[in-house]
Amino acid sequence: MFGVVPKVIWSRSRPADRKNRVEMGLNCLLIRFDGKNVLVDTGVGTKHHQKMKTIFAMHAGKLVSNLALQGLAPEAIDLVVLTHLHFDHAGGCTRYDRRGQLEPVFPRATYLVQRADWREATDTNERTRPAYLPDDFLPLKAAKQLELLDGDTELLPGLWVRRTGGHTAGHQMAYVESEGQKAACLGDVVPTPHHLPVHYLTAFDMYPLETLDAKRRWLEQAEREGCLLIFGHGVEQKAGYLTRRSGHLSLVPYDIDGDPSCPNERTEL
Repeated sequence: MFGVVPKVIWSRSRPADRKNRVEMGLNCLLIRFDGKNVLVDTGVGTKHHQKMKTIFAMHAGKLVSNLALQGLAPEAIDLVVLTHLHFDHAGGCTRYDRRGQLEPVFPRATYLVQRADWREATDTNERTRPAYLPDDFLPLKAAKQLELLDGDTELLPGLWVRRTGGHTAGHQMAYVESEGQKAACLGDVVPTPHHLPVHYLTAFDMYPLETLDAKRRWLEQAEREGCLLIFGHGVEQKAGYLTRRSGHLSLVPYDIDGDPSCPNERTEL
C-alpha cells in the first residue's frame, strides 16, 4: 500500500499485523444530488469464497444494509460511479440471485466506467490479472447497465467525474460543487490520509508517474479551494480539509458518517 516507502517508516502510522496486513476501509460514498442518488464505488461485495475472505480478513459486504439505514433500497440508486474496476471497488456491483445467477445489485442504476479502465480490466496481463474479477463487472454489460466514458464528464450540473489515470489507465475521481462548497473523492490516487505525502504511492499503481502528477495537481487544487477530501480506504479518518503546518500538508478531520449506527466496512491488505 505504500510502494517504495520503507516499512520502518509507514508502519509508525499504520502498523501491520503478524501476517503483514494493514487495516483498510472500504468507504462507499453516497451523493444525493439534483434529485438523484449517486453511489461512488461499491466495496468488495458479498460473492467471495471463504478462502479469499480469510486471506484478506474481510469484514465487509454491508453496503445494501447501510443504504437501508439511509432509507434507500437498491432500486433507488440512479448512478454508480466506479473509480476503477479492482475487486475492492467493484465487487459490490453484482451478486448471486436465488437461482445462483449473477445480477447487478442496483437494478435501475447506470454504472459509469472510463473506457480505458474497461479495456484494461477485460484484457489483462500477468501483473494486472489478480486485481480483477470478471464476475464483478461483466454482468453489467450483459444487463445493458454499463456506460463507458471518455475522459472528464459532467454527470449532473455540478457533479463531475474526472479521469486521473495513474492507478489504472482509466482511473477516475468524483468531484462535486454545491452551494459554494466542493468535495472530491480521489479514489486510489489518495486512498487514505496516510497517502497525503506526494511520494506515498501504492505498488498497485500501473502508471506511478501519472499518479504522482495527478496527486500533486489535485492536492494543490483541494488546498486552494478548501475542498473536502473523501478517502475510499480511510479507517479512523474518512474525510477532511487540507491545511499547511510548517510547510507540510496535514488534515483537519471531518466526520462524514454522522451516524454511529453505520458499521465500518474494512479489509486488510
